[in-house]
Amino acid sequence: MPRAKAFSGALKKKQLQERRARHNTKIEEQQQHERKDHFQNDPSSVNSGNAGNASLNAYNGRFVKSFSKEFKPESHDRTGARENSNHPAGQKLRSVFMRRSPADIEKSRLESMKPLELLPESELEVSFEDMYANMIEFPKRPTWDYSMSRQELERNEMRMFEEWMDSVYDQYPAEELSYFEHNLEVWRQLWRVLEISDIIMIIVDIRHPVIHFSPSLYQYVVNDMKRELVVVFNKVDLVAPNTLFAWKQYFKEQCPELHIASFSCYPPDPTLINDSSTAALQKVVKKPRRRFYNAVGVRDVLEACKDVELSKNGAQVDWDTLVSQYDSNKDTEFQEIKDENGHDQSREKEDDLAGKKGRDLHEKESGGNIAATLQTITIEDGENTPHKDYVTIGLVGHPNVGKSSLINSIMGRTVVSTSRTPGHTKHFQTIHLTHNVRLCDSPGLVFPSLLPKPLQILSGMYPIAQVQEPYSVVQYLAMRVNLPRLLKLDPPPSYERGPFRWSAFAICESFAIQRGFLTAKTGHPDVYRAGKDPEPRQSTFWSAIDIVVSSLTDS
Repeated sequence: MPRAKAFSGALKKKQLQERRARHNTKIEEQQQHERKDHFQNDPSSVNSGNAGNASLNAYNGRFVKSFSKEFKPESHDRTGARENSNHPAGQKLRSVFMRRSPADIEKSRLESMKPLELLPESELEVSFEDMYANMIEFPKRPTWDYSMSRQELERNEMRMFEEWMDSVYDQYPAEELSYFEHNLEVWRQLWRVLEISDIIMIIVDIRHPVIHFSPSLYQYVVNDMKRELVVVFNKVDLVAPNTLFAWKQYFKEQCPELHIASFSCYPPDPTLINDSSTAALQKVVKKPRRRFYNAVGVRDVLEACKDVELSKNGAQVDWDTLVSQYDSNKDTEFQEIKDENGHDQSREKEDDLAGKKGRDLHEKESGGNIAATLQTITIEDGENTPHKDYVTIGLVGHPNVGKSSLINSIMGRTVVSTSRTPGHTKHFQTIHLTHNVRLCDSPGLVFPSLLPKPLQILSGMYPIAQVQEPYSVVQYLAMRVNLPRLLKLDPPPSYERGPFRWSAFAICESFAIQRGFLTAKTGHPDVYRAGKDPEPRQSTFWSAIDIVVSSLTDS
């Protein structure tokens, strides 16, 4: 019997590499063949002129393998409630959105290959009426009483919610609808907050508050519930004072029943770009590395609650004393910050050495140190009206607008955890500010509307990790902002042989080359990762919003 031949580790590695190469070549040939068949069978899908067809043909077979993972068909229950019924409470309260169909994703992929045309600035100006021309009602909790069992109540809520979902999708095509909450458990959290709150606060991002303001919620709270509503413009340190003033005046005219306040976790930074000046927006300014946390506007929020003039026999609140107490605490905290500057600088150096994972770990540890006074309320609790002995302030709004940060600033310490990821808050939580004033933090909830889906992703309502196809988002942004100039992109090397026009896909490919984003196996530019990279997308999006805002405030 012949002696067995030795098979070293190097030979095994070479064998695996050859197998992967054959597999990748087979996939690329199959994708190219499918794309040719698509163009031959459906010429109308690329009917955009000779230049557009040439651009599309240049992209054949160039989609990276990582994108093909998003094409797996998935059955999805629209209500999102049945699939969560057996999960723990934290998982039951995760946001659920309707997933796009493979055909819709494929259509967006092909559209991303077409040459871009920048829209005129007049097309960027949108009004409240343009955004919400058709106001979609959100689901209201069905009437109930204490004689009903828990099972009967949940059946009624489920039936009502399914009927509401059916009516929304019957009235509007799925491709026109925005992303909105499909999980009944999350809606139940909103119902509880609205029911027990005396004052309801809607938190909106000042950079474009119309996107984050739900007119259906405003109508329901003011007209149906007869409750007081306060809108808080958050992150005011990122806009100019005249922009903040213009938005306040705009909302006073549109919604006269509103009480308005402004807030920011950080004081205004003089090095930031003035968003009310179009010329300033075109300059490149180095972003400050780190700003010390020093909340601004808590007094304004408390003053807005005072202006509500809530009359409640069982709970008389001395708002003037509360405001003065906050001012004295603020002075003490500011002195402590000045005394601890050396410690903060050392923390910054540690973050630089630790990198992103180390910073994320530090944030997770600091966010997990929740105060013992935090009270988590479940859906089964019996309270369904404002408590006679408390003034309850409920905070509602879209994900990632800063509800939890506002509560931490009012309390003067970390009582609820925060995160950069949308939808971090998972429970309906109450925190006692005084013996008769309590704050309710609710999970972020996306209300139904007809807003463009790419606009929602850019504004932070939708988790970036769950984006199925980023090219349409880049296309939406690139039609409003000159991305190649802002990101200093060069045409990809493969397009230097003939006339070149930028497309969303070409922008992603060029950005991937610039950042060194390459696929692990083939070494191709990872356009999928480049399209989902958050830093350039969000900063350039808000630059576009700032241009629009400046044109409105100047007029």
